[in-house]
Order: sequence, then structure tokens, then C-alpha cells
Amino acid sequence: MLETLCVTYALKFNAIIPLATVLYTLSGVAISFFILRIPDKKNRTASGVYEFRAVWSYQLMMLLFGGLVMFLFTKQWVNQSPLSYTDADMIPIMQVMSQRFLEGDWLMVYQPVQEIWNGIQPIYLPAMWMPFLLSVKFGFDPRWITSLAVFLSFSIFILYWKAHWQKISGAVLLLVAGILCLWLYTDTTHNFIRLSEEGIVVFYYSLLVLALLSENFLLVGIAAALCILSRYAIAGWLPAMLVYLFLIRKQKRDSIRFLSAFITIVVLLILPFGLEPIRIALEQPQQYIKHAVRIWREAPEYFTQSMGLAKFFGPEQIEVQHRMLILFSF
Repeated sequence: MLETLCVTYALKFNAIIPLATVLYTLSGVAISFFILRIPDKKNRTASGVYEFRAVWSYQLMMLLFGGLVMFLFTKQWVNQSPLSYTDADMIPIMQVMSQRFLEGDWLMVYQPVQEIWNGIQPIYLPAMWMPFLLSVKFGFDPRWITSLAVFLSFSIFILYWKAHWQKISGAVLLLVAGILCLWLYTDTTHNFIRLSEEGIVVFYYSLLVLALLSENFLLVGIAAALCILSRYAIAGWLPAMLVYLFLIRKQKRDSIRFLSAFITIVVLLILPFGLEPIRIALEQPQQYIKHAVRIWREAPEYFTQSMGLAKFFGPEQIEVQHRMLILFSF
């Protein structure tokens, strides 16, 4: 609850944003700690069949209701706010990349996009833009892809909600999910649905959490590959995962499943484009640092009035912050 309130409606009060940032960070650490330390208690009752049916019914109703709410709000955003690269160029660039791919110009996918900002260089990794192949292929607004990814992320949450359905924690979790969903789809300040592709990243990381909690290391490998081919910040987590698999868990089958799935997905998504995505991935850290410098100069409120830790580092310590990001992801 605290983490959700900090990252949503606490941002409405500028005076408490620094405090909310600290609380948000500590909440994330606490959640990770308790997930790792609290044993999984599997309740077994004689009325297992009845409970399964009841929980399944509740889950289905929540999915239908949540899907309807997200559909209506997404439709409203799409109708009221036509997509334009002058507002935000991320999705329009990825649409061009998708169009080139569908036309068979695979080696042209990462060439400059002349129709946007007189030739902008695409920097998005394959798992980031490939979901938009569907919207380009079938001619619908790409923001439906973002909204669908958010819906799938909430669906994963509802899947795990079944363990709490008869507890107070179940009501609290639903309240938290409702607050987050309401903020994502109604607040006009963050443009999460209206302009961004971040819902896809949220889904990949939600899938990774699902895989880790279920200890399905084939799925962990797939999800980890999708995460790193959309946002490279998980790079520091990969060595930690390998250390866990080889030195702590010591299950050869799990290690093979993880590595085979991870390598297969990475190769399949990178191979059609040659070395260009790899070059872009290696250059991205410096590109992000340069971009952050520009944002600090032109619109510092994006850092000072958001939930990130950048406000505590300032424009002079951007590179230090970036290195700490990679280090602490380990």
C-alpha cells in the first residue's frame, strides 16, 4: 500500500516527493526481503474443490471488470489524443521499425527514420518494439498494445491473489491494485497509457516475477531475455542469477533450462538484424547519460518531481547514479 501511494498520488504534493521517494525505495527493498524470507505456506483444506471454484469465479469476475475498465479508459485516451511524434516520439519510431520489419527490410530497421525529427536514430531493442508489429499489421492504434500489456500484468497479480482470497490481505491487495489502476488510467500528468510504451516493460518484469515465484526456470530465462532486450538495467541482475543457479541452487537441470531459454530468445530476436542491436545496447548507457544531462538542463522537473533517485544526485552526479543502478541491480 505504501509503495503504491508513494508512486501515485504522493506525486501530487511537491513538498513530500523527496520523502515519498525514500519510502518508495525502502518499500521495494522490504517487499523483496519478505518474498525471499517468508516461507510459502500452502493451505490444504477438505473443501479444496469448493474453494477452487469460488476463487476461480472471483478471479474471472475481477478480470472481466478490470478488462472492461481498462478498455473504456484506453478508448477514451485513443479518441481524445491522436498519436503524434511531436508529443512523444517513442511509439511512432517503433511503428516505423515495425513497418520496415513487416516489409522485409530487416537490415533497414535500425536505419535513421527520416520522417521523424529529420532522421532520428532508432535505439529500441527488439523486445521493446516487436509487440507493435500487431498494431502495424492490423492497423489499430498502438496504445492498445500498451494497455493490453498492463492488463496482462494485472492478470498475473490476480492469478496470485487466490492465496489471499479469504484473508484481510486479499482486500488490501485489491485496494492497492485498484488505486494503481485508477492512477494509470485517469491521471493526466504521467501519460503512461496516452504516450508511452512502458506497459510492455511492466509486463515483461511481471512475467519475470511470476516465473521466479513459481520457480519455472525455463520461463525465467524467457522473461529475463525479454527484460534485457527492452531495458538493459537488468544487466546487473543476470550475474547474480547465474551465481544463484550455479553456486547456491546447484540444480543442473534448472541452470540448463534458464540458459537455453535465455540464449534462444536473445539469438532469435537479435539474429535478423545483425550486430546493430548489440552495438546499440552497448552504446545505450552513454546515450542515457547524455539524455539525462539534457533533461536536467531543459526540464529538471522531470527529475525533481518524479519518484526516481536522480533528484538526490543532481546533474553533476548522473554517471555515478547510473553506475550505482547497475551495481545494485546485482
